Amino acid sequence: MARRSRLIIMCLMAIIPTLTVFCTRSYRFTPERQQLPSPWPYHHGGLASQGSVRESGFDGMLDIVWETRRGEKPVGPLTVQQGCLIFPGSRNKIRFYDTVSGRLLGSLKSHGVAHTGLLIRDSLAFFATSPRRAWLRCVNLRSGKLLWKRHIKDAAAGSILLDNRLIVSSMDGQLLACRPRDGSIIWTFQADGGLAAPVSYADGRIFQPSDDGTLYAISPEDGSELYRVTGSSPRVSAVAVSDLVFAADMSGHVYGIEPQDGRMVWDTRLDGPIWTTPAVGGDRLFVGHSGGKLVALDAVDGRVLWRFDADEVIRASAIVVDSYVIVGTMAGSLISLDAGDGRVVDRRQLGSAVAWAPISDGERVFVATQSGTTICFGRRHDDSKDNDQ
Repeated sequence: MARRSRLIIMCLMAIIPTLTVFCTRSYRFTPERQQLPSPWPYHHGGLASQGSVRESGFDGMLDIVWETRRGEKPVGPLTVQQGCLIFPGSRNKIRFYDTVSGRLLGSLKSHGVAHTGLLIRDSLAFFATSPRRAWLRCVNLRSGKLLWKRHIKDAAAGSILLDNRLIVSSMDGQLLACRPRDGSIIWTFQADGGLAAPVSYADGRIFQPSDDGTLYAISPEDGSELYRVTGSSPRVSAVAVSDLVFAADMSGHVYGIEPQDGRMVWDTRLDGPIWTTPAVGGDRLFVGHSGGKLVALDAVDGRVLWRFDADEVIRASAIVVDSYVIVGTMAGSLISLDAGDGRVVDRRQLGSAVAWAPISDGERVFVATQSGTTICFGRRHDDSKDNDQ
């Protein structure tokens, strides 16, 4: 019996170190991380949701720097904050990867599907889960403790922080502004339709599309309605804001709207339903639709400048990195195009659908597939190391 016990103990001692390789430690925020920039902190880049990074070091080539396979699909938008690629996964965990090496830094239990992705301010992290565990949560990343939570039903896939306001929308038609420190409500706005799309912000206005075809412009101070632009087709993607507000709908229309008063400047019809947020690069915007095309439009008058036929359904928003447009497809292609003429610069077959928009920190492009593979493309650094698998 003693010999058998010793054998069992020896076997356990041999197995435990192996198991720890596959166990994910809890992520803890460090002061060093806090000093690093956050080039892509929101669902489509900045507050205005332009989906672009300018003056980057990216050369348009899709060379793999690192990749990791964990068998879980993304359930919300990826972000890049404080040197971390933040991945909200289907196993009820939000994972943090070092952007340069791909090393897994740790994870945060989300206790549900974190559809909004993750926002960070100082050492506080904010995310909402839905639908069965429908809570908006705030976690201290230094201690790992939950500071507060508030019920929210079917949160939209993205949220933003405006000064002392955390702005979140939901499918029950409610737009909520609450205080980041304690979750107390500052104001609420009730739309006529469901809010499947996340909010955008620019020029002192919050822009919120609705699935009944309405686009609302709302005051961030008190939640009052400034104006609305009505339509007949559902709007399920965020707007992008530059000199104009660029909106799209499920009937295939792309609109240029005056941000001050909601006046329609131009209306261009594409040949497929649009689930995506337009990406803005200089005087152009780029829209992918489920008919399988990526279209470049003149931002001033809505003229079609070029079309690229991917021949594969596009559900994930395109992004602009310097002079390149990056788009993924539901057939698993990732394509890099010249923003000027639509010429294909590089193309990769990833083996699984790209349902969430690629993101970038300016040097690298990050993509997560529905099969659970996360890939970093860009120039390989000499000090990069193999990531935890």
